[in-house]
Amino acid sequence: MADWSTFDPLIHNVALLAAGVMAISLTYQPGPRPRPDLWLALRYLLAVLLGMYLTSNGIVLSDDLRFDFRAVIVAVVARRHGLLPALLVVLPLSLYRASLGGSGMGWGMLQMTLIALLGSLGIGWKRIDLSFDDESPAQRWWRSFTLFATVNLTLFPAAYLAGQPLSEAVLLYAGTSILGAVGLFMSCEILQARLETLAHTTHLRHLASVDSLTGCFNRRQFDADFVTTHPSRRSFLLMMDLDHFKRINDTFGHDTGDRVLVALADTLRESTRSSDCLYRLGGEEFAVLLHDSTLDDAHEVAERIRHAVETTVARRAGLPGERITLSGGLVAVQGDRHQVLQEADGHLYAAKDGGRNRIHRQVTVVHA
Repeated sequence: MADWSTFDPLIHNVALLAAGVMAISLTYQPGPRPRPDLWLALRYLLAVLLGMYLTSNGIVLSDDLRFDFRAVIVAVVARRHGLLPALLVVLPLSLYRASLGGSGMGWGMLQMTLIALLGSLGIGWKRIDLSFDDESPAQRWWRSFTLFATVNLTLFPAAYLAGQPLSEAVLLYAGTSILGAVGLFMSCEILQARLETLAHTTHLRHLASVDSLTGCFNRRQFDADFVTTHPSRRSFLLMMDLDHFKRINDTFGHDTGDRVLVALADTLRESTRSSDCLYRLGGEEFAVLLHDSTLDDAHEVAERIRHAVETTVARRAGLPGERITLSGGLVAVQGDRHQVLQEADGHLYAAKDGGRNRIHRQVTVVHA
């Protein structure tokens, strides 16, 4: 039987597990990240190293069996990322456990494999996103306990082959199941807290960068994104303004005006490309940054926007008898930022002076 006269080894292993999972949780980062594959590789490396370290600090339960939390690491990976990543963690941990020797290594390898298979149920072959469990703490606890209580049933034939009495096998089963469940529950809570914090941070960033009425990026985000580039990047700025929007507000009220702005934003999203960025700069003024394009391509997008606004926005806003149009100014994003904005405004006003419902564009663009 295991020597339970001291809890020092157990406390040491729990502390190692908590610290290691906390380190792994830091590889989950908010928002788009450069080289996400490197973060995944780092997460995998940390999981394997933590599993090896936990294995080397295992608690001896009997002459042939020992307990450690490496199966918890496999379970965490299985529940977060699916079967394939979990098996990729099982492989080096099994090889490392085999290098330590002892007759209990076969049971340990079987346990980790079953943990990977059962722990990934409902997750699938692989999952890379940062989703977190939509469960209560009580549900997470019972899922953790059920997983280890099921997998650890394999301990009985292992104990029988080792010649242990049934009473000792029952105690080992109960102890390892509870400890494994506690370790997995603690690890899941650590990761859950991290992912919920990231979700909250992402939400706050969203509120800071997105216009609450239309869902477009706001002026703050436009200022952050607007960077004049080398001419070879070929980015263009389309400044747009609804024609006679004040008349709509004065005639139908501001609630209707808001509906028009929402309908306009929806139409702009449908008419732009996935690489384009849409902004509401204020009031009825909008802008689109068109990246990696030519002047003719950018003008084609601008004309598509203009036509879509003329034909769909009034109907979408519940004003089928009205004619709602916009004017725009299209310029290349080159040189001084202030100059580019001035030129875009100049072309926008030229479109309005020219009769509205039109796009006034830069005649030529000089590329390096």
